[in-house]
Amino acid sequence: MTSAVPIVAIPGTMCDARLWHRLLPHLPGVPWVHLPIPDDPDIDRLVSALAASLPAGRVNLFGFSLGGYLAAALACRYPARVDGLFICGNSPRALPDSEIRQRQQLLVWLARGGYQGLSDHKIAQMVSNASRADQAIGQCMKDMDAGLGQAVLAQQLGATTERPDLLAAVAALPCSVWMAFGEEDGLVNRNWVRALQTRAPRTVVHEVPGAGHMLPLEAPEVLAGLVTRWLA
Repeated sequence: MTSAVPIVAIPGTMCDARLWHRLLPHLPGVPWVHLPIPDDPDIDRLVSALAASLPAGRVNLFGFSLGGYLAAALACRYPARVDGLFICGNSPRALPDSEIRQRQQLLVWLARGGYQGLSDHKIAQMVSNASRADQAIGQCMKDMDAGLGQAVLAQQLGATTERPDLLAAVAALPCSVWMAFGEEDGLVNRNWVRALQTRAPRTVVHEVPGAGHMLPLEAPEVLAGLVTRWLA
């Protein structure tokens, strides 16, 4: 990998390019390409649409949260296009039955028009105890959520609830694979991460102390340092 190869960055659920506004100042000169999550009905077609939007030539894939799953799926389908994969705040696996049921209930609620935007309670669940004092993080999350809107939330949830586990495929990737997540990120399955390290010992894993799920907003300087090392 070299820094001349662009980083194609895929955001998480209800996130747009504002997700990177604290991270990119720490990555001067890095060719960073924001790739929004497409409006497609399932994982297979989402990955196809993302592939069609990639810059020409080889790329480095960086994905945050849902974008981490999609970046991994993209790398697994098109390994010849990918120099490196960085999965941030995600363990690319099938969702457990309990989460699938929760999502199905949420989709019913959304269809009834019950969504009032991202709540403070939900934000508190997604950031670390220390980050809750930084109101700008929560405001950025609310702004992204409001900018995309209820229809996008329903589409992203509906399209990505049914998803295959990518453990074997990620372990078999020929490119370098890095993972980073916050110490207080409850959305990353550590057993899955350990299983990947067992199958692919060269996988590089970093747990960032004092951070939650929203790593690009909570610990941008630390994350930028990891990205720089990944590119090197």
